[in-house]
Amino acid sequence: MENTQHVSRWRFAVKSASLHLLVSLVLAGLAALLVFEVWYPFPYAELTGGLDLYKLVVSVDIVCGPLLTLILASPKKKMRERVVDFSLIGAIQLAALIYGLYSVSLARPVAAAFERDRINIVTAAEIDKADLAKAKDGFKTLPWFGIERVGVREAANVDEGNESLSLSLKGIEPSMRPNWWLPDGPAEREKIRRVMKPLSELAAARNMSEADIVKSAKVSASGKPLFFLPLTSGRTKDWVVIMDENADFVGYAPIDGFMTNKAAETKTKEQVI
Repeated sequence: MENTQHVSRWRFAVKSASLHLLVSLVLAGLAALLVFEVWYPFPYAELTGGLDLYKLVVSVDIVCGPLLTLILASPKKKMRERVVDFSLIGAIQLAALIYGLYSVSLARPVAAAFERDRINIVTAAEIDKADLAKAKDGFKTLPWFGIERVGVREAANVDEGNESLSLSLKGIEPSMRPNWWLPDGPAEREKIRRVMKPLSELAAARNMSEADIVKSAKVSASGKPLFFLPLTSGRTKDWVVIMDENADFVGYAPIDGFMTNKAAETKTKEQVI
């Protein structure tokens, strides 16, 4: 008799845990829409580590909730006791999910900043909130939806330049300082156009065809010339952003864009010799 009751208890617990797991997976899917469609659209999850954060949060949430249900569920308990158990488990799981998503949001990308020869992706976690108060109007709060394209100004004087160098040595680049940001506009686009390079140079440096790069970046073939700049973040420097003649972003590819400089230098030396 005891063995029958034991099996019955586990069958009930497994059935309850399975249903809980299904609900947890649905919630994880909804959370994924928020994370990867709003906060970390492609390729920013790869650039900033958002995918790893999401996996950690969801894995813990999905495992803990159904596991607690498996442990506590019992057909011997009265309906009121079951409701209390499942309500407490649900509350704990929901609180953990909300806290996890909040942690993911703190690391969300907020700006694609043009900085000299690259586009640097800046996350909310990399920004000192004190700099927001000193920023221009429009940059005093960080966006929750989408990534802001910005430029980065030069140092106003020698003292500011020295201070900027000191901050850069500490890992705080100008692109991470909202009080240095400039709004995206014709002047900033012109700066980009002066330094962006033809996609053909990247293809030659990486021993690839332009067609391969375009396919990798999932760019629709239009017949118009394409250009690129290195796309960097605090996590990686092995991406490029593909742009059209107006410096609009049209695609991204996991290719080291800085290799072209070395290739160009080598080619120049060979021509001189």
